[in-house]
Amino acid sequence: MNIDIGYATPLKNYNRDHLVDGDVFLKLKRSLQTFQSNRLNNTYQDIKNDPQYDLMGDFFFNRLYAPEDFSFRDQGIKKLHTALDGKVYSGMVSAVTRVIELHELSDELDNKMVHKMIDTNIGHDMTMEQYQQIYRSLDNYDQRIYQINLSTEVTKTFHRLSQKWIVAVSLNTVKSAAYFFKIKPVVDFIYQGYTAFRQIKNIDYFINTIHEREIAWHNEIWNSNTLN
Repeated sequence: MNIDIGYATPLKNYNRDHLVDGDVFLKLKRSLQTFQSNRLNNTYQDIKNDPQYDLMGDFFFNRLYAPEDFSFRDQGIKKLHTALDGKVYSGMVSAVTRVIELHELSDELDNKMVHKMIDTNIGHDMTMEQYQQIYRSLDNYDQRIYQINLSTEVTKTFHRLSQKWIVAVSLNTVKSAAYFFKIKPVVDFIYQGYTAFRQIKNIDYFINTIHEREIAWHNEIWNSNTLN
């Protein structure tokens, strides 16, 4: 379920009769995302402090995995297909399509958690225990596992693309088209990923560590264990 959030438009809660003001909803959502971002930073402090993962870690945690609103999410991918179809390496377009899917899924899951926060009167000062209770109460185990696996898949795809010389050629080719078709944010995103990943030949430790820790984190919450 995708929920359209506006600053001034009230939103109807998906399982209650009262209306939720869009601005209140959005502020709670940003608070939730900050909470999740802080959790990621704490969980992967060792990786983020490793110089070899500097650029790749920034791309993964701040652009790829961390929830945020993509300016190109709704129309950008359609414009990308129209502008670049047949002009660039096809894997680039496929990779961005998967990124869009990941962000739409993350956005949907965040929306559900915010609704639950509102239902249970949990505000901006949410504790870890409250977060875990909300996370578990949504009963969407498979959807969360899919989110983790999809982020792993997208990361591997970006790394694989970064090792191909044709991707660099394609990015240079589409720079002018990016401005003309107003898809510069999409191209900038691809280029940032390309630059971040091309310097690392083997990302097995990086991606396996993240995948294992996220699965463990997810399962501990689901099994009602308390995390520090």
